[in-house]
Amino acid sequence: MANENRKLADTTCADNRIQKLEEHLKSLRERCKDAQNHDWSSSILENISIVSHSSSPPHPSATFRLTVQPMHANFLGNLHGGCASTIFDICTTLSLNLISRPGFWDYGGVSRTLNVTYLRPVPVGTAVDIECEVIHAGQRLSSLRGVMRITTSDGTKGSILTTCEHAKFNTDPPVQKL
Repeated sequence: MANENRKLADTTCADNRIQKLEEHLKSLRERCKDAQNHDWSSSILENISIVSHSSSPPHPSATFRLTVQPMHANFLGNLHGGCASTIFDICTTLSLNLISRPGFWDYGGVSRTLNVTYLRPVPVGTAVDIECEVIHAGQRLSSLRGVMRITTSDGTKGSILTTCEHAKFNTDPPVQKL
């Protein structure tokens, strides 16, 4: 009976975390919708979707899907490196919603470093999956990892296109104690 109650509690907690992730993505989309300047961020947020997620320890993760748009491209018609960095910044930060709570990564923090390795060009029109993993999240610092892969129709993992390591600093205000 205790195991059943714990499984139910774990399922409810996981449902709440994905709901929080979805609500945060919706909120970001709303903020960018009325923006005067339509930049990479607004276009990424308009076109990104959540494919899967897991809030299970030790490394909670989320996978997002995006089709590269013409505005994301360099003059060669491939995903611009700066845009790839922005995609990783957004997606890895969104994955922190799977572990956040008031005072603990609730605001997403600020980037300390964002190291991106480009392995293959990503032509306009390519659908990609962005796999994001929370490697570590302490009270002040976090370490996140992202892998961008080509999306496959048969469910297998596609070729790795770019990877990233993202370190963040927590900017949440202290939680008021009653």
